[in-house]
Amino acid sequence: MIDIFDFWQFGAGLGIFLFGMMLIEGALEKSTGRTFKKWLQNYTRNPLQAIFSGTFVTAILQSSSVVSLMVLAFVGAGIMELRNAIGIIIGSNLGTTLTGWLVAYFGFSFNIEDFAFPLLAIGGLSMVFLSNNKKLYEIGRLLAGFGLLFLGLDFMKGSIDDISSHIDIQFFAGFSPYWLFLFGFVLTAIIQSSSASMVITLSALYGGVISLEGAAAMVIGSDLGTTITVLLGGLKGTAAKKRVALSHFLFNFVVDIIAIIFLFPLLSAVKWLVGVENPLITLVAFHSSFNLLGILLFLPFINLFARFLEGRFAERDLIVAKYIHKVPVEVPEAALAVIRKEIGHLIQRVFNLHNSILNKNLFKNNEFKTSEIETSYEEVKELEGELMEYYIRVTSQELEQEEAARARQLLRAIRHSMSAAKSIKDIRHNLFEYEQTIDPTILDLIKILKKNQEDLYKMLYHIFESPLTASHFELLTDLTKKNKDNFNKFLKMTYPVIQQSKLNDLQISTLLNVNREMLASNKALIHAVKDYLLPETEAGNFEELPTYPG
Repeated sequence: MIDIFDFWQFGAGLGIFLFGMMLIEGALEKSTGRTFKKWLQNYTRNPLQAIFSGTFVTAILQSSSVVSLMVLAFVGAGIMELRNAIGIIIGSNLGTTLTGWLVAYFGFSFNIEDFAFPLLAIGGLSMVFLSNNKKLYEIGRLLAGFGLLFLGLDFMKGSIDDISSHIDIQFFAGFSPYWLFLFGFVLTAIIQSSSASMVITLSALYGGVISLEGAAAMVIGSDLGTTITVLLGGLKGTAAKKRVALSHFLFNFVVDIIAIIFLFPLLSAVKWLVGVENPLITLVAFHSSFNLLGILLFLPFINLFARFLEGRFAERDLIVAKYIHKVPVEVPEAALAVIRKEIGHLIQRVFNLHNSILNKNLFKNNEFKTSEIETSYEEVKELEGELMEYYIRVTSQELEQEEAARARQLLRAIRHSMSAAKSIKDIRHNLFEYEQTIDPTILDLIKILKKNQEDLYKMLYHIFESPLTASHFELLTDLTKKNKDNFNKFLKMTYPVIQQSKLNDLQISTLLNVNREMLASNKALIHAVKDYLLPETEAGNFEELPTYPG
């Protein structure tokens, strides 16, 4: 069998197909993602609307995972009810069957090269030569994605075409459809794409390697296998995300078990409706049919299903603070001391955020590992909220004059810490894009900018973690001057490049904005460390935050 089955051709075809799907998904999300998010939010007022929306959006985006991420975000933000999220999830199951219809109709009925090559040519050249026009670039990416999708299909089909003429098909007749159901489940759980599994099944059916009944069983298995990724991802999230992930799994599990039990009568009904002239069409019609039947089965019970899920996974509030919850606010002296300690924790997290965005391991004693930037920033915001709530309760007590002054200083430290976090977070996408560029001019400028930042952060972090000494005031003052000098030096380096027209207007504006935000972030972080470390009398004499040119 190995001699007649080109494994590497099939593997290359699968890889090209999946890469094409990735390009299509990315292009559609970039060009229409925001529109679809608004559409989902506005047109999911009841379960029936939600099912239609989930079906329609998934059919267009051709990625149930993208739709699931949108739903998880809406439910997590509290702007979508769980029952409507369930509607979208089960609707997306029907929408994702569109890939099978496209492949069955066009992938095996025409000479694929006749339209795959033009799509690749137009799409690839558009991506290369029209990259400055975002709209045309995304259109090119979409066309290239479709071209790769069909080219990959042609590779897979070609690797299987000769099998049926060399192998006794009766050999596969000995395999029960239930084994093929299990195979489809495992295959999809591994490659994490029900669309790819459907194409593999269609290719095998087209080549005569498996029967229509066996292909139908594989499709049911792949339908269940696609839930594993969402289920595993949801189990690590909040209670709301766990409920959405569980709804996805339970819906597919119930529908697929019913489909495999009634495989033969359901398939016979589909054959009667669409005929058996083209088994590929029969297979994709069967796939859509049992998903549609599942929707009709669940629709009357969505509210009951939602109530069942809401009873699962107790909601736990995220608590980021380490110290303030251990000290009652009724003793202001102790409470202010623990606020200061918690601010140290906050500043440490802000340093960690800088560490993540610069993609460096700058701080040897950093207890926090580089993590997902969005998660890190959300935790910083959550900690700020916990601190402010505790701070308000403390300052509502009767404070001595000295305690009130110290409280105001600690409040400044909290505000400066958050300003530092926000400024660096706002330019993270610019820094990431610069890391991917091949423009030598931008690479040289960013290399210098990042080197200056790394040096400054290391010095500031050393001051932050060192025991307080008489030299701290002077060291922080020097760092403030160094930050200003770095800003001005970068401007001086940028001006000749601008005069020589080596950069376009957008690149110039972005570089200058990155420099400004770095300046602002550094200023705020220096002042946060100052208010955290220095006594109120010295901190009050520290240079006020200046307004620098640029």
